[in-house]
Amino acid sequence: MTKHLKVIAINGSPHSQGGNTSIMTQMIAPWLAKEDIELEEIFLADQMIEFCVGCGLCIEKGTCWRRDDHARIVDQALQADGLILASPVYFGHVTAQMKVFIDRSLAYGHKPRGTWKPGLAISASAGKGETATADYLAGLLGVCGTFAVGNLTAIAVGPGKFMGKDLVEARAADLATDLARAIKEKRRYPATDRDLASYLFMGDLVKRQKEFMRDDYRHWQAADFFDGFEKYMDQYFTKQPYNEDMRKQWIKDLIAQAAGHGADRVRPVMPKRPNPVGTAPSSEVSCQELLKAMPGGFNKMAAGDLKAVFQFKMNGTENFDAYLTIADGRCSYSEGMHASPDVTIKSPAQVWLAISRGEMDGKAAFMSGKYQVEGDLSLLMKLGSLFNR
Repeated sequence: MTKHLKVIAINGSPHSQGGNTSIMTQMIAPWLAKEDIELEEIFLADQMIEFCVGCGLCIEKGTCWRRDDHARIVDQALQADGLILASPVYFGHVTAQMKVFIDRSLAYGHKPRGTWKPGLAISASAGKGETATADYLAGLLGVCGTFAVGNLTAIAVGPGKFMGKDLVEARAADLATDLARAIKEKRRYPATDRDLASYLFMGDLVKRQKEFMRDDYRHWQAADFFDGFEKYMDQYFTKQPYNEDMRKQWIKDLIAQAAGHGADRVRPVMPKRPNPVGTAPSSEVSCQELLKAMPGGFNKMAAGDLKAVFQFKMNGTENFDAYLTIADGRCSYSEGMHASPDVTIKSPAQVWLAISRGEMDGKAAFMSGKYQVEGDLSLLMKLGSLFNR
């Protein structure tokens, strides 16, 4: 049975359904409905939510002692598949209704959740403060384990009197589509510096105040969030091969070039493309054809008395072995495997072709493991000068 999908919109406007904030929220509804996602709007002005008195019992015990509508609304938000926080701008910030709801949510504010549901922030103003207010609301979505796929903002003076209403509606349609897709495909967004700042601040606070913030500390311990930012975000750094010899050789060549030509002419000898555009006719359509054409772009002045064999082992869209022999100021192409090459380049044909055409950075591709090199790494870095325009 297909799960019924629902988005909860918490609206802080005292005008309820008659306000511009609700009009903007309802611009989202039909687009969600097309994806079989229900939108339920909760108007805080119609709820009974008492002020936060700052007693701190919620971060000690985990719940607030007040018995009103707040806990029920938060529970609905936590159970929803997506969340919208919406408020007009009143005197430069969210309304009193929304601020009371946010202040009462302190018990949830220090407890990151691994749900990572998508959401939106919505705000309207007469012309000042709606973007800052929407950013504020977007940041607070995390209280309910939600991240923002975007903000919907508008300038409006009077009910329905939007500036560029057709553009606001178009933006609402785009955001609703993004929200629906994120819900259905369980999409996530990459971690940001804001996530890192929040983790560092909150983790430090909860650790330092663990005797008082006992419930928060237990939550972080149970979720293993103290193990690091990767665990906290459930996103992990990619493990990429790193060749220290390549880096050392690159620096060595930089220093040597600076000494020989002057500091004003220093440039990395590691080329963006080991076989730059110009070494072969632009009509070449395969990697093998391109390698065959490389002797035509050979720079014998740069080669000097160099003697070397470059072995290429290509796979992927093309599978072949070939090598270039450089000796006596000449370069020749041969198919197959050489008995003792000086350097061997193993690469998907499409990757090497992209590098040769300047569509991919050669150094970055090597460092990220898109192709591998065995043998004399300094020869790899000479390709740019050996086969230049």
